[in-house]
Amino acid sequence: MLEVLGLDARASRVYEVMVSQPEWTVADIAAHLAVAPDEVRDALDTLARKSLLRPAEGHPERLRAINPAIGLSALLAGQEAELAEQRAQIARTRQEAARLASRWTATHVPHGSVELLEDEVELRRRQEELTARVRLEVLSFLPGGAQSADVLAVEREAAEGCLARGVRIREAFTTSAMNDAATSAHTDWMARAGAEVRLAPALPTRLVVWDSHTALVPAEPGPGLRAGLLLTAPGIVTALVALFEAVWAGAEPVHEEAPHDRSADPQDLQLVRFLRSGLTDEAMSRQLGVSVRTTRRMLAGLYARLGARCRFEAGYEAARRGWL
Repeated sequence: MLEVLGLDARASRVYEVMVSQPEWTVADIAAHLAVAPDEVRDALDTLARKSLLRPAEGHPERLRAINPAIGLSALLAGQEAELAEQRAQIARTRQEAARLASRWTATHVPHGSVELLEDEVELRRRQEELTARVRLEVLSFLPGGAQSADVLAVEREAAEGCLARGVRIREAFTTSAMNDAATSAHTDWMARAGAEVRLAPALPTRLVVWDSHTALVPAEPGPGLRAGLLLTAPGIVTALVALFEAVWAGAEPVHEEAPHDRSADPQDLQLVRFLRSGLTDEAMSRQLGVSVRTTRRMLAGLYARLGARCRFEAGYEAARRGWL
């Protein structure tokens, strides 16, 4: 079991003996393990390098095992730090792979079906151009929880022009976005102005579709839209419209009365699905587009409604109620 901490099998066995028999000599340990005394001394050297041994009080020539709660915890902390760095490297590599994939798509798909917009000014200009030309409908996902003031201002300006021309607008936000006053006020204004706004526990990606003909998605993973892929290939756009309709069908109208029975709350159901998938609080916060603190507050509310004290009890109670 201790091999993961950089101890070989021999050093692990010697350490276990020293923990349970602190007064034993090298000869005692060698006899107990049926190995040569030199092998025990080699193991002691390994343990000393790992800071798992200390000189005995009053007998500096003798070695004693350090309390495993201290010594092994220090080694575990080092391993955890290495794993965290590996995960960070994997995340960076995944982002780089996505960036390269987007470039490959932009250069390998049929000419004219994908346009890579890397400059924010050009991205904004193309969005304004397409919005000005749209005739029937604009569909959009806005994931990531609270939206920035700049995003909301652009959305409102575009909506005003579209609605004045009789263009239908359907926008989906995450449920957690309603915790932000500015985003909530924006959805209120959109609904009063004639747009259709719905809330979903989670959204797959940032998305805009004009007249089921042209779609805009992020060039790189994430809820924002600093660089985009403008898509016109019919097969791709049709698939994105189908994705939108599937999410839209399961979303709740922003002004619909909340049900009196909290057991049917979409946010609770999403949290339960996250728990079933074994996601960490940090992973849930990224999916929901909120802080880890907010996620934990949401989980505490879910536990209270289920009468649960931990994840296991929450999962059991949710299954008993038929939520899974």
